[in-house]
Amino acid sequence: MKKIECIIRQEKLKELAEDLRLAGIAGLTATEIKGFGKETTRPENYLFLPKTKIEIYLADGQVEEIIATIIKACQEDKFGSGKIVVLPMEECIRIRTNERGENALF
Repeated sequence: MKKIECIIRQEKLKELAEDLRLAGIAGLTATEIKGFGKETTRPENYLFLPKTKIEIYLADGQVEEIIATIIKACQEDKFGSGKIVVLPMEECIRIRTNERGENALF
């Protein structure tokens, strides 16, 4: 099991959510955040720019397809398009049913 965290431009959220649903992702968490990176080219621009952080829990076999989906929906030829991080998940438990592992993901 894996957890994907990605930081994207806010305006890409709706398109990404639709594309992820078509790719078989049943749910995700989106959080409004602020940060800065390479898109700040002058010292006076060290502003915290609005971004969206997405968290997705998925089975190991879905990782490459979901990464490709995120890139397709969010890639632009300019700074600030975002980042994708893939993290291992030791366990997942659905609180309502006490299901564990991949059964708790879907």
